[in-house]
Amino acid sequence: MKTLIVIAAITLAATIASNGASAAPGDTYKARKAACQKRAKSMSFGVHLIKKNRWVKDCIAGKHPA
Repeated sequence: MKTLIVIAAITLAATIASNGASAAPGDTYKARKAACQKRAKSMSFGVHLIKKNRWVKDCIAGKHPA
């Protein structure tokens, strides 16, 4: 009986550790957005902020591969 409890405790600890180690979905989005904004900064959008923001949004979605 004690062996079963120990095995269950180890399994529970492993499950919690593996779930906590994965990156949050927002981290990936923020990294992609930062990379796309950096690329857009080097382009010549001038005063056309709406066009730049649309390009960044499309870049995050994957329409403008690196």
